[in-house]
Amino acid sequence: MGNSLLERAFQVIDETKRIGIGHLATKSLPNGHKKAIDIHGKKIVPFSLSDYLMLMHDERIINGAIDSIRENGFNLSISREFLHLHKTDEAEEILAQVFDNPVVLYPKTTLAHVGALPLLIDSKDAVILDHHVHATIAMAADMVRAHGAHLEPVRHNNMQKLEERIIELRKTHPKVWYLADGVYSMYGDVFPAREIEVLLNKYEEFYVYVDDAHGVSWTGKNGSGHVLSQIRQHPKMILAVSFGKGFGAGGGAIVCPSEEIKKLLVYLSGPLMFTGPLESTTLGGLIASSKIHLSPEITVLQSRLKELIDYFYDRCDELGLPLVDKTRTPTAFFPMGKSENIYISGKVFLSEGFSVTAGLYPAVPMKNVGIRVQITLYQEISDVEKLLQAMKGIYEKFEKEQGFSIEKTLSHFRG
Repeated sequence: MGNSLLERAFQVIDETKRIGIGHLATKSLPNGHKKAIDIHGKKIVPFSLSDYLMLMHDERIINGAIDSIRENGFNLSISREFLHLHKTDEAEEILAQVFDNPVVLYPKTTLAHVGALPLLIDSKDAVILDHHVHATIAMAADMVRAHGAHLEPVRHNNMQKLEERIIELRKTHPKVWYLADGVYSMYGDVFPAREIEVLLNKYEEFYVYVDDAHGVSWTGKNGSGHVLSQIRQHPKMILAVSFGKGFGAGGGAIVCPSEEIKKLLVYLSGPLMFTGPLESTTLGGLIASSKIHLSPEITVLQSRLKELIDYFYDRCDELGLPLVDKTRTPTAFFPMGKSENIYISGKVFLSEGFSVTAGLYPAVPMKNVGIRVQITLYQEISDVEKLLQAMKGIYEKFEKEQGFSIEKTLSHFRG
């Protein structure tokens, strides 16, 4: 390949596939067993999915997709600039009720970033990237930099350093943008919304673009997500969201602070002008899921998940299990020290009937590898307990055989 980092990443990923813990194929089990998936013919309880409320199996969402495809066909093969399905308007209108703000739909959240950032950020603006911001936002930010905008990173969630850079950059740039995540997809820590709100009110030139893909559905009024559970949408804040995780459907969106911003994106956003629209199946599923989110049922589902989340974090404390961050989100990350320990752990979990996510380079830095666990309604309390007991056994094995130090391993995640 001619690139040592690329070669290393290829080798790491290829090893996960070779030993049978990565690049796996699956299917859902028959009705009545929807809390499990099938891997190599074995019933597996997933701790690796982001379908937090298990909505992708909800019959109302499935029927919404089926009804829509029967009414409209699979796909309207034309740019939204010329023609779009009436269900696009219906979906955006009901989603605006979920988020209490105007919504623009995109086929994927990645395309939302690609479509929104080059329109919102001028070549004379400055852009500050949180060090842990999702790779898809960083990719879209590179497009902005190519057009002339100043781009620089800031240490993760360091509000003091962020404010220092705002003060400096506002002297030479009309706007200073901060790009971040609502819930960070690997470690499960969160966007400091209230502190950011203070900065938005304090500095006229300061703007924020935040991706709450992993915050939607499991928290917030109507499942509107982590960020909107903390603050109202600020006039200078753009919110990106995903419907392919907790929402149980698909696609992504930009939640706009005004109708003017929505109009700008609909008229001039590249992915809406030059690529295909959301399939009718996705639109039908989004409308059905939105109705669930706008009903009292969403709080019942959120409460059930919160019980599991609380049990998980309480037991981690009781068992002395290390977590990179203890914010009570559905995402948790156990540090492993080196890639070889992930290979060992992944095989143990599969043998115990669980799937987890390998947090490996290039998704994380080489010294920050670990096991990501997702708490969802696919699990019961007994599943969580069994997984944590297996994790405890893994750490005890590493300590005995390798002299593994939890404190030393965690130190690589600090500072």
